[in-house]
Amino acid sequence: MFDGHPGGEERQTTPTAIWSGLDNAWQEAFRQAWEAFRTGNIAVGACATTPDGAVVHAARNRVADSHAPVGEVFGSSLAHAEVNVVARLSFGKRKELVLTTTLEPCLQCSTVVRLGPIATVRFAGADPLWEGCHDFSPLSQREAARTHVEMIGPRGDVVGVFGTLISRFWDHGPKVQEFLRASGEADSLNLVRELKASGTMPKLAAMDVDVAFAYLWPQLKALSPRSKAR
Repeated sequence: MFDGHPGGEERQTTPTAIWSGLDNAWQEAFRQAWEAFRTGNIAVGACATTPDGAVVHAARNRVADSHAPVGEVFGSSLAHAEVNVVARLSFGKRKELVLTTTLEPCLQCSTVVRLGPIATVRFAGADPLWEGCHDFSPLSQREAARTHVEMIGPRGDVVGVFGTLISRFWDHGPKVQEFLRASGEADSLNLVRELKASGTMPKLAAMDVDVAFAYLWPQLKALSPRSKAR
């Protein structure tokens, strides 16, 4: 299991090898994210697994949908991938599940995770919009005394870059774009703009997620923190 720290790509240097090296939870989360992209939603996906890796439930962002599976949220700002995963988990269960998500959880999703049976969160892509929004211990003595949800991420490899990049396919508006550019995402946002202007987005949507990952491989490598550090 990749725990969110960089280093694996030195041993796996092709997109096919890296993708096949991802565990089932990572692959399922990205399949969900890609389906969100294909259906006109924000490209974020997530899944909950048992400690030994068995998938309990997987879900995607549905902010633009007009329907959803029973128990999931759709058509509103609440309809995030992590929310839809936790919404399908039974109430009162022991906090032992692992939530794997393609993007750093927002404030809303971090709250939902805190209330659900989640012990650990693994996230692929960094999101400066919500960095630092996961620790609720300063809010009260009770929260300070409770066991914290372990946060593992972002990944320091091209898979993490991919998680952030695809979430930016959605137009978040000029104010958010300005903040993201100031936070170091100018190159990623410029790439998204080029993909849209060149008519590449429909071609990507027609691909499976692993094929799209390989297609974008050169750009992902160029955007990776390790590449920029050279």
